[in-house]
Amino acid sequence: MLEIKEEFKKLIPPLTAEEFKQLEENCLNEGIREAILTWNGFIIDGHNRHEIATKWNLDYQTKSKHFNSELDAKIWMVNNQFGRRNLQDFVKGELMKTLEELEKQKGKEKQLQTLKKGIETPDLSIIDKTEKHNTQKIVAEKLGWSTGKKAQFDVVVKKAPEEIKEKLRTGEVSINQVYQEIKKEEKKEAKEEERRILAEEGAKKSIEIDFRLGDFEEVFKDVPNGSIDCIITDPPYPYEFIEVWSKLSRVAKRVLKPNGFCIAYSGQMYLPEVINRMCENLDYYWTFAVYHEGQTQIVNGINLMCRWKPVLIFQNGKKKIDNTFQDYFISEQREKKGHDWQQSKTGVSYLIEMFTKPNELIMEPFAGSGTTIIAAINKNRRIIAAELDEKTYNIAKSLI
Repeated sequence: MLEIKEEFKKLIPPLTAEEFKQLEENCLNEGIREAILTWNGFIIDGHNRHEIATKWNLDYQTKSKHFNSELDAKIWMVNNQFGRRNLQDFVKGELMKTLEELEKQKGKEKQLQTLKKGIETPDLSIIDKTEKHNTQKIVAEKLGWSTGKKAQFDVVVKKAPEEIKEKLRTGEVSINQVYQEIKKEEKKEAKEEERRILAEEGAKKSIEIDFRLGDFEEVFKDVPNGSIDCIITDPPYPYEFIEVWSKLSRVAKRVLKPNGFCIAYSGQMYLPEVINRMCENLDYYWTFAVYHEGQTQIVNGINLMCRWKPVLIFQNGKKKIDNTFQDYFISEQREKKGHDWQQSKTGVSYLIEMFTKPNELIMEPFAGSGTTIIAAINKNRRIIAAELDEKTYNIAKSLI
């Protein structure tokens, strides 16, 4: 009677349902052709064949192997798996990780045996350091991987949830895909933690700028009519916020000086409706193009790679500008320290220089993390701003 040792069985990657079904059909059609291998009565190769034979009362042969220890038997079992069937990369990595642990265990046992015999041994700490330094390269070579892939595997093994590991074992996702998702999530968590700290700092901070928390249409009610030289802002683009463009149009009409400009970044997806809503109270002047240097963004709704953004120019009573400007400018890498939708200071600074003069008053209804505020201060302009979200408001206070 053969015995099954669970500790041995766990060393063998399980077959998928399809693989087990195919093996079962082969055994029923052709019999169990390969002998089931054992050590001290325990199965070390052929667990699936033994299960099928027991289920269908099939004949099988056994063959005993000799090993000096159970540890040696385990090492043989793991090595044996590499040449038996096609394995997914992640499964190969798991096998190699198991093999590493078994080999380390065997090495420690040899060291202990050497010490017991009274033979002088080298400094073990030096051996440990050498092993750690070389292990990744050695293991990568054994697997036929680059050291980079081995490093990715180590991260995935440590941080991926078990349900994702199951998908890796079946080949549904790759090691690289999971690694990239882990890194993306880590960056997101680090960014959120940084923003949390900034918000806490900002909540305690007092600033001299007229910066208001709340809906701009409400908090700007006391702003005198016709008192603002220019509005420069970046409203949210998703359609759920489409109504803010009508609000912006109303507020701009009231607070802007005659012929004052309202300049707004916009997405392309709902551009016709955005322009129509702004034209309810203002005159359309032109559309500038801002090119985002070194950046790409996939617009999933239409499957396009977006490299530029419209900057809409409206006016409170149309009048030709005095100077001639280029309607295209480059925005360097956007800062995302304070907000995911944050624009670069270089782009905003260009608009400030084009449409305002020193000491003129700018309004920013969607201040976000304060990019326009900071750019206005740097360009010696006065500014009044508002932000609806309290956390973002405090982040901006911290950054200003």
